[in-house]
Amino acid sequence: MASRWTLALVALLVLAACGKSDDKAAAKSGDATAGVTLSSEEIKGLGIATQPALTAQYRSQITGFGTVVALDTIAQTDADFMTARAAAAQSTAAASRVRALATGEEAAVSREIVESAESKSAADQAALALARRKAEATFGRQSPWRDERSRQSVMAALASGKVVLVRVTFPLGQDSQPPRTLVIARLGAGAKSWPAKDIWEAPADPNLPGRGFYALVAGSDLAQNEHVSAMVPIGAAQQGVTIPASALVYGESESWVYVQTKPGTFLRTKVTTDKPMGDGYFVANGGGIGPGQAIVTGGAGLLLSRETNPSTEAGD
Repeated sequence: MASRWTLALVALLVLAACGKSDDKAAAKSGDATAGVTLSSEEIKGLGIATQPALTAQYRSQITGFGTVVALDTIAQTDADFMTARAAAAQSTAAASRVRALATGEEAAVSREIVESAESKSAADQAALALARRKAEATFGRQSPWRDERSRQSVMAALASGKVVLVRVTFPLGQDSQPPRTLVIARLGAGAKSWPAKDIWEAPADPNLPGRGFYALVAGSDLAQNEHVSAMVPIGAAQQGVTIPASALVYGESESWVYVQTKPGTFLRTKVTTDKPMGDGYFVANGGGIGPGQAIVTGGAGLLLSRETNPSTEAGD
């Protein structure tokens, strides 16, 4: 009889130990299906605050960095080209007139004068070709001011400050084709941004590895030589919600937020932070949080302590 009681006691001790191990394993696994239920007094004592998850749309993007090109660089390059073009046109016309005067029986000028005019024309044509190559080496072959019909309007917009020219560089391995759309933004979180137009390929920069592009940005207050970031949207847009950064809690090498499922009940929900958006993060539809759901933005850390240690009181 004693041996039976002994075996029964051992079995009870084993079952109790197994139950404690299971409880610890469940707590360690981050099982938050039960959530945390609090009274209104406890919610007030813990300082729990919520706000609804806002509907949002997210699109992946490639990020690069750039600089606003100084106006004097643009103006000097344009002036050099226009001066060389005017000189070449003038000397070419002069050589043509001299050749006309040197023909026939009653030639008015000597052969030496013709050769001098032709030499001057050839030299000016070479200077024009050099100025064109310098402009292309600086601003590429597709710059919008290469077209005489748009040159004056573009240069006037740049000179007035209504438009700025930005050179951006994207990391190696990205698509080498000029992007169809481009967003230029000031550096820093929540900074202003502007869409770019007239995007074209820039010559390679020996100081920065990667693919470079130029873009005209209208309506900005960007300063000359200011450093900026550039974003190119890729792929299809995703639908979901944004959660504020203040709602995040961390544990078990994961990030979580508390969602209020019903009055007084808060469910810990795993989220990812690989899609930053504004002052928070984007969570796609199907990620456990729907539009309008109440997200805990104040006291989330205390909720986590209360869940992992139920004996914690509001005033502790």
